[in-house]
Amino acid sequence: MANIHKFSVNEASNVGLGQAGSMLVDTASAAKTPPTGFSIVAITFLEDTTFSALVQTDAAKHAGTSAVSFGYAVDSSNTFPQGVTLFGNYSSVTLASGSCICYFG
Repeated sequence: MANIHKFSVNEASNVGLGQAGSMLVDTASAAKTPPTGFSIVAITFLEDTTFSALVQTDAAKHAGTSAVSFGYAVDSSNTFPQGVTLFGNYSSVTLASGSCICYFG
């Protein structure tokens, strides 16, 4: 993962604006992953979207996307509505339906 603690103020602001890169995900096929050294830090939903897998980079720090004792598993029964942006630290996404833009950081 990129070391976010080494960015200047301007660079850190640019990361928040997607300047570290992004990818459009609009097919429900294989898992989509960011480039080496990056993680997915935000996901904006272009239409109502469901995941078959939403994998946190470090489940010990980020509850909510795997079946763990302190979190809630995200699966295809959870719909994220169009226009919402989800922030976090994800290593991969696999859509069940819908489309989104994943931003890297």
